[in-house]
Amino acid sequence: MKRVLLILILLASKLIAAEAATFEAASTAGEKVRFPQDYKGKVVMLDFWATWCGPCIAEVPNLTKVHADLQPKGFEILGISLDSERTQDRLAQFTQDKGMTWTQICDGKGWEAELAKLYAVRAIPACFLVDGTTGKLLAKGTELRGAALRPTIEKALGLPVSHTPVVKSTTPAAAPSPPDPLLAKAAEAVKSGGFMKNETVAAQMKQPKAGRITLLPPATTPVSSREIARLAREGHLRGGWYYRCTKCDKMHLNIAGAYAIASDVVVTANHVLEPPATLKEGWFILVNERDEFFAATAVLAADAAMDAALLHVTGAGLKPLAMRADVELGDRAFCYSDPLKHRGYFSDGIVNRFYSLNNSKDPAQQRINVSTDWAQGSSGSCVLDDCGNVIGHVARIQTFNSNPPNKTTQTPAGTTLVLHEAIPAQALMHLIRQTNDAAK
Repeated sequence: MKRVLLILILLASKLIAAEAATFEAASTAGEKVRFPQDYKGKVVMLDFWATWCGPCIAEVPNLTKVHADLQPKGFEILGISLDSERTQDRLAQFTQDKGMTWTQICDGKGWEAELAKLYAVRAIPACFLVDGTTGKLLAKGTELRGAALRPTIEKALGLPVSHTPVVKSTTPAAAPSPPDPLLAKAAEAVKSGGFMKNETVAAQMKQPKAGRITLLPPATTPVSSREIARLAREGHLRGGWYYRCTKCDKMHLNIAGAYAIASDVVVTANHVLEPPATLKEGWFILVNERDEFFAATAVLAADAAMDAALLHVTGAGLKPLAMRADVELGDRAFCYSDPLKHRGYFSDGIVNRFYSLNNSKDPAQQRINVSTDWAQGSSGSCVLDDCGNVIGHVARIQTFNSNPPNKTTQTPAGTTLVLHEAIPAQALMHLIRQTNDAAK
């Protein structure tokens, strides 16, 4: 009896494995996607990929050609990008440039993406071919890559195999990047001790340490943009992880922005403290524009909803910036950061909008949009007013497109709106007051 029951369980598990997992999600264009219900009468391929994945990009020319040829015969693709918040801002432009006209989903969680967990994706590219009507899994893995892609899909569509040649990438291999000189400096700095390891950071983000913070009074006299750039550069820090990678066992740097608000206190975005997905072991580091290293010794506050963190720092030489909460629509705004590893990029704009993520008055939900420039690597960098006061820091970029391009129907792209979201100083000062109250 037990043996029969075991056989039935095994048969049931095989049947379940043959069914594609169903889900509902929002596309990058803001449209609701129901899978596989929205693809009835189609053969659809789930394509797990990312803009930073070399093997994924190498597959794109062949994939776009197969999609263009076989879409009229019932083939579709649903892309699921494993780009993180740090890289997803490039997604819309990347897919447009590459002719990837199909729907994309990206929740900004990288390897922790909900759909990656649902499909147990541990490496990319990862593809699953599904019958949109029955939900049956038709093919997966290497059956959907390179020379095997087209015949696999043709067979699934009930078409004769065409033996059309594979379209290979014509993009030349990039020359290897020279080693980042900061890697060697980080190795030497960490050897001296005092830098927090990833386990300590994770523990203190859950239970911050008490500590008092004394802020400078805000400046009231406008100064030249040259002076603001000087102040921003002196107060700017690069913060993030020096870590060993689980994939290659080599040491890497994953750093963004931060800024000093006291001689021993630094502010950054909360997500900058979150370890990379491939971290085996790592140390949180801070380094100024002169490549001098500082050790964060305690997390004083970490608010994921606000995307803000306060760190106590040892050592001398920090140049604190004053903070100002009373910002108005249309006020000048400046940002100094390192977007896409382009160090020391200074831009100006204005305050565009004030809003709440959930329409509440909760300080953690308050945001501002500004029209300064930033990109991946800018997170946590400060935004300044025309007096040199901090009025917020970089949180993320949101890209909205009213109508993605469609090469099949020759429909051009619609209007694209890029919003630069910052955490306002008013919210940060609320977090600082809470930190000071906890230290009493």
